[in-house]
Amino acid sequence: MLDHLFLDTVAALRAALDESLLERSGQDDRLVYDIFTGDLVWETSVTLPGDGDPPRVNADLSMDWPMWSQSAWRGVSAGEAVDDPPEIGIELVFRVQRLARRPSLSTVLSVLPEESPEFGTDKLARSAPIIEESYEDEGAEPEVAAEVAYEGSYRLPAPSPEESEAKEASLFPGWSGPRLSSGDALRSRLGPTRQVSEATQETLRGLGTWVASTLVQLADLDLEYLPPIEPDE
Repeated sequence: MLDHLFLDTVAALRAALDESLLERSGQDDRLVYDIFTGDLVWETSVTLPGDGDPPRVNADLSMDWPMWSQSAWRGVSAGEAVDDPPEIGIELVFRVQRLARRPSLSTVLSVLPEESPEFGTDKLARSAPIIEESYEDEGAEPEVAAEVAYEGSYRLPAPSPEESEAKEASLFPGWSGPRLSSGDALRSRLGPTRQVSEATQETLRGLGTWVASTLVQLADLDLEYLPPIEPDE
């Protein structure tokens, strides 16, 4: 089933990315439901405004709501003890592309710390960088890209007793209002229609701000790019 808690979290993060003035790149956001495992995965890709097509820098972001965590959350909501606290997995991949030559890894990593800033009580950990070379034709100059991934999770706070007793209450502490349909939840919402607590809004806003700031720093690095692709006449 499409858990409205996950969809509300997605909507709040989408709004945080929009507030950071980031643009969607590539295809639209993707929401994938695995009918065999019950896992839910949301994916999006963002870039700086006016950075071209394809952009020089972009960030691929995904959120994973596994079945075990959904079950744990339902147990916590019912006041039951669980072995592992429910969480939403987060993966964030920063990519610098259309480079004319292989970049210095030390230069790229100078703006990509080993850990992200703290979001709530959690941080994302940096993985090993990847350098990619592609050739359009045999003997042609390569097009180089570098990407660095961050992985981690967001541990969900337990609902208050009052929220656990309310059948239609939103599951995050401080959230109010009616439940939303999946279509409504995937839209970025502002003001009173948004069902997140102020603390959760600040946490997600911090994530959006960090993504935007990191993309700006990557774009400002002294790297050599291939000429922009000319549009077809």
